[in-house]
Amino acid sequence: MLRSDFETRFEIARQRALKHPRWFRIRVTWRAFCGVAALFLLAAAAVLMVGWALAPAFDGDLRADLFASLLRMLAVLPALWCFLSLVRVLKARFPAPEGMRLERCEAPRLFALLDRMARRFGTPSIHEVRVTGELNAAITQRPTLGYFFRLRNTLVLGLPLAFALSPRQFTAVIAHEFGHLGRQRVALGGWGCHLRAYWHQVLENMETVPSGMRPLLAWLSAHESPVYCAESLVLSHLDELEADAAAAEVVGSRRLGEALAEVAMKQRFLADDYWRKVYAQADRVKRPSILPYRNMASALRVGFDRAALVDELDDMCDEDDEDALSTHPSLQARIRALGLQAAEAGQGSDNAARRFFATALPRLTAALDRQWWDAERRSWRRRHWEVSRAMERIARLETEEDLDVSERLELAMLVERYGGERDAVSVYAGVLPHAQARPDALLAMGRLLVSRGDPAGVAYLRQALDEDDAVGLQAAALLVEHCERVGNERGARRYRKRLARILRQAALVQDALDLPLNALRNLPPGLEMFELRALVRELRLHDEVSAAYVARRHCELAPSWRAYLMVLCVPPAYLPHAELLVQQIETSISLCGLWRVMIVAENGEDERAMQRVPGAKFYSRKRRPVELRPSA
Repeated sequence: MLRSDFETRFEIARQRALKHPRWFRIRVTWRAFCGVAALFLLAAAAVLMVGWALAPAFDGDLRADLFASLLRMLAVLPALWCFLSLVRVLKARFPAPEGMRLERCEAPRLFALLDRMARRFGTPSIHEVRVTGELNAAITQRPTLGYFFRLRNTLVLGLPLAFALSPRQFTAVIAHEFGHLGRQRVALGGWGCHLRAYWHQVLENMETVPSGMRPLLAWLSAHESPVYCAESLVLSHLDELEADAAAAEVVGSRRLGEALAEVAMKQRFLADDYWRKVYAQADRVKRPSILPYRNMASALRVGFDRAALVDELDDMCDEDDEDALSTHPSLQARIRALGLQAAEAGQGSDNAARRFFATALPRLTAALDRQWWDAERRSWRRRHWEVSRAMERIARLETEEDLDVSERLELAMLVERYGGERDAVSVYAGVLPHAQARPDALLAMGRLLVSRGDPAGVAYLRQALDEDDAVGLQAAALLVEHCERVGNERGARRYRKRLARILRQAALVQDALDLPLNALRNLPPGLEMFELRALVRELRLHDEVSAAYVARRHCELAPSWRAYLMVLCVPPAYLPHAELLVQQIETSISLCGLWRVMIVAENGEDERAMQRVPGAKFYSRKRRPVELRPSA
């Protein structure tokens, strides 16, 4: 379904929710109940059919009319087939909440706060508190035994949330979560929420779980899922606003608004600044010297530029009021619903983690850092190896006196990607006098200058556009974007026409790339050594690739285009994950031309076909790990 169609459904559901919010919640819950009940009734009917078909074998009618009884017993097969298919679809899992369990004796102030909130909102107590590494808080409910008995309430708290907020702001966030519990998840409301979550899983199972009835169930899901998902997201927005209103009655609208603004600013700081600097260490050291959770409180206290982010707070609030793909309303919608004119940031003297987590804080930060490093160690060391090799190559090229055009271009590309603070424009400027036949150098120079707002880059992009269609595809798109940004509508129209013509040619070339290996002659790639080295650097990050081939494909209708087919050989067991690997490799290729990545089984017919192309093989992994898993 197109996003525009989904947004239309979302808007229709939103208007219904605004008119009758209580009945809208009943409507969504009833929809989930009817869907689940229909499938259970169908499964029960299949069981009854089995009983009816086998009845002659037990009531003595089998001998009386043997032929009719045997025909009747044949109904057992389709009935069992239907029943087993429905059982697989109706099977859903509600995993236990993630995070480390926090005991009452470790954080007495936090549990005292939770007890006060439960009394104030009139809700059941929190049975368990778990701490995660996310900047978030949520109360989850799971049945104590399978799908039945009472619901168990678990508060999942992100330690970064406690680092980011003052104790008063943190209390406001806790009040918001109890607002969910008090207004929507007590008694039948909790079971309604559980039922809606279960129906979500069943709809997903209809499309993904292999079963004999999958075509029929997938068709039903395709009709039901868009409507139900749109209504569920609207209900999620409604729940958030209702929980805000409940929390505001307890802690005040102003304090809750300050907490929402503070979370938005701290989230942007952590995502755009803090985590980027943490991962940037991989370029220099094999192990991080700054552990993210141990140093997060200090970074928020010292590195957080409140004045700059307060200025950006208006931009955070200027987002659309309702995003059809978000589970939460925008910050502006929540602030307006609280009766406030604008989001205001409040500043506390202490962070909530020191107040509420007490002696558990060292244990929690150490455990989160250990979990983070266990998950990131592999990719961290690969990145360090990649950057170290690239820097060695840069140093080697810079010491040589007489570089040819290819080596100069390789140096410029390496500096652009791995040079850190070095100015790649100056390096590309040294390439251009020697690169009369290198439109990719012109493209890179123009792209860098235009990204800095320098109009001199337009001339380089125009020249690249005239010299090579494959490079011109990117150049034309950049020129259109630049003209629209500076308000040159006439130039934008001209380059849009040029881009449309190039895109028509690109479609023809893409058709040639999409043909099977044996449907078109594969030509030697003709890539230079530094271009092959760039491809090898990307493939070394993926242990599952045992060998790689690249060939050039020729399109008669667009003969000047550079179109390349890269064939990656992986173990047969990894083929189900091939789509993810294709996306990762295709997005990482920075070389000019059109690229198509294909995954094949190692030592198969497709690999033998590529072995017959001269110069196609450019990568081979001598040793492969015993355990293969999809790259993160």
